[in-house]
Amino acid sequence: MEDAAYSPPPGYLTMAQARVELGVSKPTLYRMVRAGRIATYRDQRNRRVRLMKVDDIARLMEPQPAEEGKAAA
Repeated sequence: MEDAAYSPPPGYLTMAQARVELGVSKPTLYRMVRAGRIATYRDQRNRRVRLMKVDDIARLMEPQPAEEGKAAA
């Protein structure tokens, strides 16, 4: 669990904050990291905390074009 007094540097979110922004579960976020869809970073002030860039989270929230050959829902 992350320290309640911890505040990430500007432009970054903790993994817990990223989960809330994306509206996904912890296992889903970890799968996204393992699949290479989003990178994590370490804060030199607290190396236990994994961070994600706000811009990367925003990119994941943008609609993506449908893959060709698949029916649109």
